[in-house]
Amino acid sequence: MTDIRKRLLGVVVVAAAVVLGIGVTAVSAAPSGLTAANFRLQKGAYNPAIAGLDGVLPKAKLSDVVDSANRTGKPCGAHAPSVVASFCWQSISGADDENTTDWYPQGITTSADADPSGTYQGKTVIASTWYWHAGGTDRGDRVAFVDYSHPDKPVYRFVLLVAPTTTGGKPDFKPMTNSGGESVHAGGLFWYGHYLYVVDTSLGLRVFDLDHLWQVDSTQDTIGLQSNGTYEAFGYKYMLPQAFTYTSSTAGGYPAFRFSSTALDRTTTPVSMVVSEYNTTTADTHRLVRFPVNEADFTLATAPDGLAHGTEAYETGVLKAQGTASVRGRFYASTSYSTSDSHYGSLSSYTGSQGVVRYENVLQPYPEDLSYWPDKDQLWSLSEDPGTRVVYAMQESLLAWPTVQNGGSGTDVKALQYLLNGQGNAGLDVDGAFGPATLAAVKSFQGAHGLGVDGVVGPRTWRALVPSLTQGAAGDSVRALQTELTAHGRSTPVTGTFDAATTTSLRAFQTASGHQADGVTDMDTWRDLIN
Repeated sequence: MTDIRKRLLGVVVVAAAVVLGIGVTAVSAAPSGLTAANFRLQKGAYNPAIAGLDGVLPKAKLSDVVDSANRTGKPCGAHAPSVVASFCWQSISGADDENTTDWYPQGITTSADADPSGTYQGKTVIASTWYWHAGGTDRGDRVAFVDYSHPDKPVYRFVLLVAPTTTGGKPDFKPMTNSGGESVHAGGLFWYGHYLYVVDTSLGLRVFDLDHLWQVDSTQDTIGLQSNGTYEAFGYKYMLPQAFTYTSSTAGGYPAFRFSSTALDRTTTPVSMVVSEYNTTTADTHRLVRFPVNEADFTLATAPDGLAHGTEAYETGVLKAQGTASVRGRFYASTSYSTSDSHYGSLSSYTGSQGVVRYENVLQPYPEDLSYWPDKDQLWSLSEDPGTRVVYAMQESLLAWPTVQNGGSGTDVKALQYLLNGQGNAGLDVDGAFGPATLAAVKSFQGAHGLGVDGVVGPRTWRALVPSLTQGAAGDSVRALQTELTAHGRSTPVTGTFDAATTTSLRAFQTASGHQADGVTDMDTWRDLIN
């Protein structure tokens, strides 16, 4: 909206069930649109060395991996808004994943990305990429597959990522490294069907095939084909091969894209994926691009020229973006931007037509990737810093709502007063000023709906207030809708009657915000209207 308003975000620390009011929000301009088709990805050939390794190594299933989990996570709290689930990695001598500086966790995805049922081979799984950080012989990258069937006791096992090759005509493999011989940073990850997609900063995407998961039962701290004809994998029991890549290119004079994070978006039709850039200064690019995927074979959808082209792209201006996700037209970025001595991360939220709102210092220190689980309404993330590593989920529908309270004024207060009249028969004068009468009406509404009675209108109160409206409705709730549409540049007479003109304005707003233009005020539409 044109008026920039200070917002508060309630941050819940699960372990203590404490709500922290943090008023440290910044608002910047809406992202600028880019020519999406100028961002391109070209699929490489499927690695023929995989077939050779299939012939010499026993194949396994992902269900075998999680059934043989040899590490145990533990419940722990998370510094983040609206947390509904969290756990920490194992922390024991000799297998201290919580505190090790040898490996760092980065990307996150779930079996809800892999399949809309939420399971893969009957397992509920969270997966996370880790990259080697210790120097010496580079071990490349690995993936933690977490059996999350019992959230109170998550168990997991690491699988080594490898690059299949041949040595002297014999099947072989080597660690997953980039062109410089270093581990791939693997800052973003999504799982689609039997493929795991991992970002490579300068290359694009590396794709790993779970249909060719191998059991090695390695015991030696070395890798590949040995002189005695056996195979080793740095002591890992299972390996997952890179099957093919997507190499990035740009057109139209755009600089090369920096692949820092990625996420699958099952809330679009058809399904799509997004990628975003990490950069640290305003002079850099901070772009986000959406690509369509092929639901038939779990690859990226290609144009007649054989390339996958972006379908939506923005310069977001978001600094230090570590993770990205897209949920029903709303974008999120977890960022390492912090003004906190504790290095808490920040969460940015925006749409294609609305300004970027940054909630500062509300995420775990040094946050990383994001992944959305639709059926659970959970936005998952994780943190990388040794000693504060947490994997956690936030309830997405409670994120990115403004907070309005006593002393406030403006369009949102006016809409609030209309909604209180329409939904709570409050009898308020609609003047856009949050005073004693509005405060009393808010508290009355909260008490009647089983909400915390504090007089502060935050996510839960907004969600209880906003109704589903469609053409033919009438009353003060419609006036709230018409007031917000007008404030968003969709001039709509405030008549209290949901007529054809209101429908036209609403559909135009929904289209601009990336929603289905159905003329119905669902929760997502209201959230965008009130922001």
